[in-house]
Amino acid sequence: MIRRILFVLIVLSCWYSTSSFAQNGSLHTTFLAIDSLYNAGSYLGAEVEARRLLEYANLTDTAYAEIHKYIAFSLIAQGKSGLAKERFAMLLSLYPTYSLDPMLTSPKILVIFNEAKRAFESSQKPIQEAIKSPIEVDGSPISFRSILFPGWEQLYRGRKMPGTLFLSVGVITLGGGITFEFLRSSARQDYLKENNPLDFDEKYKTYNQYYKTEIASFVAFVITYIASEIDVFTAFNNSTISVQSNLQTGGSTGITFALKF
Repeated sequence: MIRRILFVLIVLSCWYSTSSFAQNGSLHTTFLAIDSLYNAGSYLGAEVEARRLLEYANLTDTAYAEIHKYIAFSLIAQGKSGLAKERFAMLLSLYPTYSLDPMLTSPKILVIFNEAKRAFESSQKPIQEAIKSPIEVDGSPISFRSILFPGWEQLYRGRKMPGTLFLSVGVITLGGGITFEFLRSSARQDYLKENNPLDFDEKYKTYNQYYKTEIASFVAFVITYIASEIDVFTAFNNSTISVQSNLQTGGSTGITFALKF
C-alpha cells in the first residue's frame, strides 16, 4: 500500500515538473515573439500577444509585470498614452519600486512612465497615512478616566448628563460607604464598652444599622461603576489599549501596543 502511494506521488511530481517546464518554455517563446513583433513595428500584434499571455494560469508577479510593460509600450507606440498609464499602474502595484533603464528606453516612454509612477505614489500616500494613523472614534481611544471613577470619562467627552449622573451617584454612594464605615466602627466600640444590657441592645441596633447601610452603599457604588463602564464602552466604540499596524520605511510593517493616558 505504501509503495503504491509513493509511486502515485512520484508520478504526480514528474507530471507537475514536466508541465511547469513546458509552460515556462512556452512563456519564454511567447515573450520572444512579442519582443520581435514590437521591434518590427507591429505594435498591435505585440499588444494582442501580450494580452493573450494573461490567460495563462499560475503566472508569477514577474511575468505579469513584463506583460503589463509590453502592453504599455505597445499602447504608447499606438498613441494611447492614457491606457498605457493604466498598465504602468498595474505594473507598479506589483512592484512599487519598478524602474525603466533610461539608456535603453525611449524618452517618450520614460516621460509617460514617470507620470504614471508619480500618480501611483500620490494615490498610495493616503493609504499609508491611514495605516500610520488609524481612524479613532471621537478623536482618541477611551482613556484611563473611565477606570478611575464613574462619570469622569463621560464628562471629558462632553456627555454632561450621563457624566454628571454617574459622577454624583458615585460620590454619594462611595462617600456614604466611607462615612458609615467610620460610624459603624465608632458604634461597635460603644456597644462593646456598654455594660448595661438595655443600652447594649440599643447600641448594637445602631451598629447593625450602620453596618447594613455601609454594605448597601458600597454595593450601590459597585453597581454604579459597572453601569458607567458599560455606558462608556457602548457609547465610545474603542479601547483603552489599542493595537496599531504601522507601515515603516523600507516597506516593512510593525505593530504598536498603546495605552491611552
